[in-house]
Amino acid sequence: MASYILYLMICLYIIANPLIITDKAHTHRSDIILFSIFLVYLLQLIFFKEKRKNFIVSVKDFFTDSLNLFMAGLLIVMSISVTYSTEKGLAISETFRFATYILLFFIIKYEFNKSRYIKGFINSYIICVTLMSLFGIYQYFTGFALGEGFEKTAGFLGRPRVTVSLDNSNNFGAFLILSIFPVVMLMLYEKSIKKKVFFGVLSFSLLINIVFSYSRNAMAGLVIGLVILAVVYSWRLLVPIGGVTALVFLIPQIGGRLKEIGSGSENYTRLKLWKTAWYMIKEHPLLGVGNGNFVSLYDSYVAKYPELYAYYDYKRFPCHNSYLKIQSELGVVGSVFFIGILLSSLIKVKNIITFAENKLYKYFYTGFLASMIAFLFMNLSDNLFFVPKTTTFFWLLLAVGESIMREKKGNFLI
Repeated sequence: MASYILYLMICLYIIANPLIITDKAHTHRSDIILFSIFLVYLLQLIFFKEKRKNFIVSVKDFFTDSLNLFMAGLLIVMSISVTYSTEKGLAISETFRFATYILLFFIIKYEFNKSRYIKGFINSYIICVTLMSLFGIYQYFTGFALGEGFEKTAGFLGRPRVTVSLDNSNNFGAFLILSIFPVVMLMLYEKSIKKKVFFGVLSFSLLINIVFSYSRNAMAGLVIGLVILAVVYSWRLLVPIGGVTALVFLIPQIGGRLKEIGSGSENYTRLKLWKTAWYMIKEHPLLGVGNGNFVSLYDSYVAKYPELYAYYDYKRFPCHNSYLKIQSELGVVGSVFFIGILLSSLIKVKNIITFAENKLYKYFYTGFLASMIAFLFMNLSDNLFFVPKTTTFFWLLLAVGESIMREKKGNFLI
């Protein structure tokens, strides 16, 4: 019973996490659900002897896996970096956030590796994606709950760029890229006409939302994901899906937006930010400036090196590149663990596609592999790995994938 309650809470978190609007103090109110999950899990360990035994076995197994070791290593590097960070509170906050990803990953992987739970998590994700898609369309036409500062942005056909409840249109774009290819693959998987139509409509609505977000990064991610999907699944996909996408990009406003990716004037600010990161890397190559502390030192670096100046009102600006952020904040040591996580994750997902016996899982994770690679590309121009409402789904789906592989091996702990 306690496990089922925990399962329902995780399903609720999957659905509600991105939908709950961040307040003006930038606190994530969905964390109430997350911490409730951790509390219930802790109470299980306290009151149930069998759960404590399973926990000990799970911890031992956790440290035999390369992905888990890389995650633990990065957490240790983040924790150590607090000691030399300029802004220790920020370093602690970002370290704690990453620790929550690991703990949620651990709970899903080791506590819920049975088919009924796995399918429940996937269904919860589809509900979440459906609601976010409807929210995006509604927001485009009404302007309801737009992110701060986006009311006057000029997006598709002059309407404001859609942010839904993710504060920024680029964050929403990343959420859409993580979800669109698994949904497309579910459309191909389903034999039921009603379900096939549902996933077809949902796929198209996600595509429309990418347009409404007006995110160049998401548009580029869509193209990359389509190519990856064609390579790992079937080149025949390029005809119907690529045709629809091509029609969208033939719209002058969308095609012009995509061409801006290579524009020097459009990338001026990011180039300045990346140069700032490079200066930090040169001065702190081994250990970096401390977790989350790029923004803490940004103003001082601009003052010290006038060539880094971008605009008058640019203060405490983020790096806009997850890889440069890691290298500048955690040094070579942090980058090694971070790259290890990414490579291990790709291998894990490829193994699910290869070895999972359930075709639902094979199709879903074929789509997720395309989404992952596109998402990794998108992190070259945004700090998307450090946007909790977006990147949480990267870790959630990875954890569910690990549960699938444990189910196949018969490692049931509940």
